Amino acid sequence: MSQLLDQAQPRTDLTLSLREEAFDVMLRCIAIGGGVLLLWSVLQLSMTTTGLPMALPVACALLIGCWVANNARQSDRYVLAVGLMLGGMLAAIALSLLYYPVEQNPFIFFLPLVVVTAGVLLRPSYGFVAASIGIAVLAALSITMHQGRQLFSLPFLMAALLAYLSALIGWRMALTFLAAVEWAMESYTKVERRESQLFESEKQLQRALLDKDFLNGKLTNSNQELDRARAAAEDANRLKSQFVANMSHELRTPLNAIIGFSYILGQQLKGPLNQDQRDYLQRIYDSGEHLMKLLNDILDNAKLEAGRIELGREPILLDPVIHETMMTATSLLRDRPVELRQAIQRDLPPVYGDRLRIAQVLLNLLSNAIKFTAQGSITLRAYTVPTENIRTLMHCTPQTTNGPAAYHQHAQALDSGEVFMPLWYVVVEIADTGIGIAPEHTHVIFEEYQQADAALSRRYGGTGLGLPISRRLVELHGGELTMTSELGKGSTFRFSMPVATTEQLRAVSIEQEV
Repeated sequence: MSQLLDQAQPRTDLTLSLREEAFDVMLRCIAIGGGVLLLWSVLQLSMTTTGLPMALPVACALLIGCWVANNARQSDRYVLAVGLMLGGMLAAIALSLLYYPVEQNPFIFFLPLVVVTAGVLLRPSYGFVAASIGIAVLAALSITMHQGRQLFSLPFLMAALLAYLSALIGWRMALTFLAAVEWAMESYTKVERRESQLFESEKQLQRALLDKDFLNGKLTNSNQELDRARAAAEDANRLKSQFVANMSHELRTPLNAIIGFSYILGQQLKGPLNQDQRDYLQRIYDSGEHLMKLLNDILDNAKLEAGRIELGREPILLDPVIHETMMTATSLLRDRPVELRQAIQRDLPPVYGDRLRIAQVLLNLLSNAIKFTAQGSITLRAYTVPTENIRTLMHCTPQTTNGPAAYHQHAQALDSGEVFMPLWYVVVEIADTGIGIAPEHTHVIFEEYQQADAALSRRYGGTGLGLPISRRLVELHGGELTMTSELGKGSTFRFSMPVATTEQLRAVSIEQEV
């Protein structure tokens, strides 16, 4: 309802404004007409003495009506002003009956003008009211002065008919006019609303553009800060790697001397030793070897971070590398109740890479398996897998949706030495029955200087660099190192190496011939 009132109020204001403008124009026109009639009456009086001319009372009625209507208009009483002006016009027509009977009076045909004026300046239905009042006044005067003989004369009937027709036409025209005004106001309101929406959208767009510029500025500053931070981190990492490498070289020299002299003394080249002395020398030798391995890991990690590690490139048969590594691993077991097993596929094809680095990866994985396996077994498998299956195999676990059957069938076939796949990759698996790794710790063991548990680090020692270095070395060979584990049941680490291609073998053959 309030929306309808809000929409109706502008239309009413506009209609009233238009009516007031029309009233002002018509008031001036009637006043001018009355003035002309008054002037004509004065001239007629000066030329004849037969009596008052008819135009004089008519002019006076019009002028008096205009004067009182103008006063009411000045007092902001619009309806009263219109009524007074219409009364003056109707009085002028009525005064004309003093001079002419109805059938001879031309002024009665001005009645439709009064009717149309009432309908236009007030309301459309007021035209019928003005017509009825005008006809009633004329009929009353005719009856009073002429005993009503002219009421049924043709001029009077025509005047009455024209008055009502004028009221009907004025009413219809007023409705059309009001409909046009309503349409214009609705259109204006829609345009104004749309303009307001567009203006608001433009402001929002400007705010969005300002926000965009602000965010772009912040992003640029953030990128610059990120570049500076990255550069600073790279410089710090480079300095750290350089420092670690230098310190490793400085420490390896005295360690080599300690290991060498303890070995010489242990061989009793400088005289016999008692049992306690031999035990002490063995501890010195073992500690020196352990420290040397830690320093080698730190140096390798520094080289990998600096991108300065160089790999040899040659075809490598993994059988002898695995055999040598297993012999070294056997010496690490000592008297521990752990069985070393191996299941190597017959006729493994050569891989292309660095023999020492591949042996380093194997020894790191076997050393970890031995370190965390107090009893049970450690099994090393090596087999070939086609390229299209390597991704699935490297990320499979015994709990995957393929089920334990596919996984164990694959392992049993490998243990028996059967070849059932095309040769693309060589995969090496090292499975132990050790302590295993909890699922929440599996993501940290390949991070530098990180171990699965701080308690394990204190119990078993180590720097947390073996697995990260092994993974990077495998990736430099074009392979991948992954693991699966179950807490309390053991772990399986597997890495892949691409088989040497015909082009690589041919290139090596040509180099050897040259």
